[in-house]
Formats: sequence, structure tokens, C-alpha cells
Amino acid sequence: MKKLNLFLLVAISATFTFSSCNSDKPGKPTLKSQIDSLNYAFGVANGDGIKNYYLQGDSTGKALNSLLKGINDGLKSKVDKENMELASIGSQIGYSLKEQSKSGLMGDSSLSVNINLVKQGLINGMKGSNIQMTPQEASEYLQSTMQSLQEKKIEKQYSANKEAGEKFLLENAKKSGVITTESGLQYEIIKKGKGPIPTDSSKVKVHYHGTLIDGTVFDSSVERNQPAEFYVNQVIKGWTEALKLMPVGSKFKIYVPYQLAYGSANQGAIKPFSMLIFEVELLAIEK
Repeated sequence: MKKLNLFLLVAISATFTFSSCNSDKPGKPTLKSQIDSLNYAFGVANGDGIKNYYLQGDSTGKALNSLLKGINDGLKSKVDKENMELASIGSQIGYSLKEQSKSGLMGDSSLSVNINLVKQGLINGMKGSNIQMTPQEASEYLQSTMQSLQEKKIEKQYSANKEAGEKFLLENAKKSGVITTESGLQYEIIKKGKGPIPTDSSKVKVHYHGTLIDGTVFDSSVERNQPAEFYVNQVIKGWTEALKLMPVGSKFKIYVPYQLAYGSANQGAIKPFSMLIFEVELLAIEK
């Protein structure tokens, strides 16, 4: 029997059983809110995964029925951990649903679980009934919605970084010699070179010194005394834009808004929504 390896086992909690739903047939649930849609999409995506992984060739539906029975048994704590038949696999899934009652949907304690919607999604997914959403649509909805929710949480947590950066750029734009582009990138020309200007596909050699707005150095090829080489289109957006303004031999000071840097991502010393400052010297375009 194939090894059970579904994110269903570690991603959802419930304190009640699938028996609260009256049918194991495909059906169209009522989705009144985002959390309803998340529960249902979670079930559909996992149900389709179970179908493709465990139920191939189940023309009579016996394997599906055994799995569903096992899930119900697992929610009632009836688990046979030694027997790896489908009913046992289902019971392990159900047992995990019950045991993880404190974690919330996909491990997020702020997202409550609606077991009826999860079950209907599982049934529809396992039976290949594309009601409300297809498995692909369910997976895409889960990914995009969870990403959006996570970004909102991070934005709230690191709102001070965002506000500090926006304030800095607003004041910096007023300084003599500072140029602001349409994207919001700001730069000063320390030295203007006379060489060629790189394109997106150019490989460049640069020296740089990067700091946060409080002066904290997070990376510096200058301090390492070792120039960096990379392609123009393989760095953060702010760098790509700035490099395409710089003839070889130039040295710019660039002020990169978080949107053109690492956004909501946590990069260790660079926290989410951090605005970055670099001194960049373009030494050469490499062949």
C-alpha cells in the first residue's frame, strides 16, 4: 500500500464528526463567506489528491466507501494503526482531524473549521464532481487566499517598517539631487560614467554597500573587498531599474521602496516592508 502523505493530516482540525453530514454523495454546498470557501476548497483539493493517489481503478466505489467509513471511524477514535488497508488510512485521516482540534484550518488558529463543508469538498473531490470549483480552482483559491491573508498579517505586524519607509522617501524626494522615477525608485548620481548602459540580459560587475534606513549594514561587497557579478534581470526590481540607468563607471546612491525590494518577505536582517538604501558602483559589463 502506498505511504500516506497528505497535507490533510497536519493542516486541519475538528471537534465533531463527519456523521453530521447526511450524505456521502456529491453535492453543491452553500458558501456564504471566505472561510466557507476555504473549508470547501481545502476538502476538494485534498479529495482530488486522495482520489488520484489511492482510488485509481476504483470502478465499483468499494474503495471509496471503505475510505469514507475509515474517516468516520477515525473521528470516533477507532484507529487501526497496524492495518494499512484503505479503511485504516481513512481512519488515520479522520483521527488526525479530531486530534488537531486546536490548530485551525491549515494550521491557522484564526481560521475556524466547518467540517460539513470540508467533508462535502472531500466527497466531491474524491468522486470527481466539479461542483462549485474544480480541484485546480480549489488549489489556486487556497494558495492565493492564504497568501493574501498571510500578507495582511505580516503587514500589520511590520506596519512600522512600512510607515517609516514611506515617511523617509517623502522627505528624501525634497532633497536637491534626488530623482524619483515613475515606479517610486529614488536615486542620486554620485559619479556619472561614460561607458555603455546595461540591459536586462547583461551580466554586470558591481561594488555595493547596502543599509537599512537606520544605517544598519545588511550586505556589502565593499566591506568584503570582492565585487559581485550577476545578471541585471536576476536581482530585486529596484536594482534592475537603477542599473539600466547607469553607464559603466557610474556610482549611484539608490533608495529602494519595499515594493521594489523584498516586499512582505522576511530576509533575516531585512524585515518585511523594509525600504533599502544602496551605494552602487557599476564596474563593468561582463561578456
